[in-house]
Amino acid sequence: MSGSPAVCRSVGIAGFRYRSIRGRASTTILKLGLAAAVLALLVLPQGAYGRKSPGLIGISPQDNATEADYQLMEEARVQSVRLPLFWSQVEPVRPFISDRDWTSFDIGLELAARHRMKVLVVVNGSPAWIASEPRLEPTFKWQRRAWASFLHAAVRRYGTGGSFWREHPDLPYLPVRDWEIWNEPNIVPNGRVNPELFAPVLRISGRMIHAADPGSKVILGGLFGRPLQIPPNLGSGEFLNQIYRTPHMKQYFDGVALHPYVADAKAMRAQIRNLRRIMRIHHDAGTPLYVTELGWGSASFESRWERGPMGQARQLDKAFGMLSRHRRAWRIAGAWWFSWSDVYGACQFCDSAGLLTKNREAKPAWYHFVRWTGGDPTMVRRARLGG
Repeated sequence: MSGSPAVCRSVGIAGFRYRSIRGRASTTILKLGLAAAVLALLVLPQGAYGRKSPGLIGISPQDNATEADYQLMEEARVQSVRLPLFWSQVEPVRPFISDRDWTSFDIGLELAARHRMKVLVVVNGSPAWIASEPRLEPTFKWQRRAWASFLHAAVRRYGTGGSFWREHPDLPYLPVRDWEIWNEPNIVPNGRVNPELFAPVLRISGRMIHAADPGSKVILGGLFGRPLQIPPNLGSGEFLNQIYRTPHMKQYFDGVALHPYVADAKAMRAQIRNLRRIMRIHHDAGTPLYVTELGWGSASFESRWERGPMGQARQLDKAFGMLSRHRRAWRIAGAWWFSWSDVYGACQFCDSAGLLTKNREAKPAWYHFVRWTGGDPTMVRRARLGG
């Protein structure tokens, strides 16, 4: 997910900051409504937090989570976390000039393993010696050979029997088996938006990862469901359709990832059904879908993905309910909520997309989320109503 930073006026509501609503009367009504809604959530008996969907729901953080964050995720019974592995960070210069730097990803993987969470890795971000911008995938043969070498090194470090696990024998052994290739390659901010050029990258990735760690899954990187501007962007269905038209591609990926960002959760249905239709047409109906980003902001309607604090909670419930009900029919392998906490200065939607505020106080969406994971919602201090 990406976009320009938002500039906003804000007021303190429920212990975190939301964009102001014109007029004192509107503000008062909003505060009273929030107070009643949060109170209703908090007085639910413990058994009310029982709407579980084991193994379905994970977290896709948008910044580096801390030890305290992972402790809270464990208490919430989050079983999977999606972490980025940036090629540009590991190989800022050519690897024969300097050793690869795995430090940043090591930290995240260690924290996840220590708290018994599996990691789905999204691999992207070309270094400067490969492309003029990190968003651009490798295109020339020498660039793709460098990509293959990087992936091979990553699997040998983090996959089955990898060097990371030998260096950390005290950690629970949870090797990376799911590798998502690139992030939203069908929109201009994150890729070349060219299936013909992306297909060889996916082919190389599948060939290399399957050979280095048999049984690992290669996932076609999170397609943005329905971009606003087509062209220059390309819809997820058309992008996937053109990938399938490349000869012999099916053997190189084991899943398709989707980011169904919509104003209302019910619109996810059309996006998912469209991808499943295309997969059936290409005789690939058995391949699962991974919803590797899914979310709404708690700010007040500056974009179509911002629904207000209670709206964010409602959309979360509707989305997970739909995915849970149709999990088998749609072959949904998992869904990762974007994101864990708010990050100011990120994209317009991203700064309020968290379940928690920047100060790690619980929004209404937190309580709904934990109903699905079956964890303990009381481990996070709730946001207090304020003036």
